[in-house]
Amino acid sequence: MLLTQSSQKPHRTKEEYVYDTLRTAIMRCQFAPGQKLVIDSLSEELGVSPIPVRSALQRLQAEGLVHITPHTGTHVSEISPDTVNEIFMLLEALETVAFNVAAAKATDDDIIQLQQLVTDMAEALRVSNAGHWYDLNNQFHLMITQLTDMKMLLRFTTRALDSRDRLRYYYSEPFISPRMAEAHAEHCQMVTLLKKRDMEALVSLVAQHNRSAKAAYQKLIESQAKDSI
Repeated sequence: MLLTQSSQKPHRTKEEYVYDTLRTAIMRCQFAPGQKLVIDSLSEELGVSPIPVRSALQRLQAEGLVHITPHTGTHVSEISPDTVNEIFMLLEALETVAFNVAAAKATDDDIIQLQQLVTDMAEALRVSNAGHWYDLNNQFHLMITQLTDMKMLLRFTTRALDSRDRLRYYYSEPFISPRMAEAHAEHCQMVTLLKKRDMEALVSLVAQHNRSAKAAYQKLIESQAKDSI
């Protein structure tokens, strides 16, 4: 497999370069769930020795993206219905905290920036640019978390959103796109409620937002299971 290699900046070590490249490949499902990763093959393709590859894989194991089994090798972590459930349960919990704190800290300028993101998402939706819409969607949710100034919360939310993106690539955008219009309407409501500082309604909407997304994936999984019978 030909990896999409990120450009190597002068300040990055070989390990960071390999880690970034492999992580991107896993997130975009260039490496399929369950696929075996062979260190010698990766080092040859990336033009580095096995040492930075081995170190990068250990970092990816710490993130739960690969499993390293002694005497067996390294495999990309699987994606299952339980994975979908876990991701959206975590996002609901993390975003509940984020919106609670952000509602007290958000300035008028912050609200304007969020409204601009929603406007940009509406345009992406209008022209059926699912990829751009998903990128803006991540920016929207990350901005809410950034408003809290809570570094640990931002780190955990970023990781959870990355995992959600992996679902997007695994199940493919065209199947998930019908959920986009509903999600967009919920984003609009979130900005309105954030402006009003209506915490009770915001918490309820955050739960609805994540549970509806989870249901969309679960419905897709069930449909694919029936088709394979």
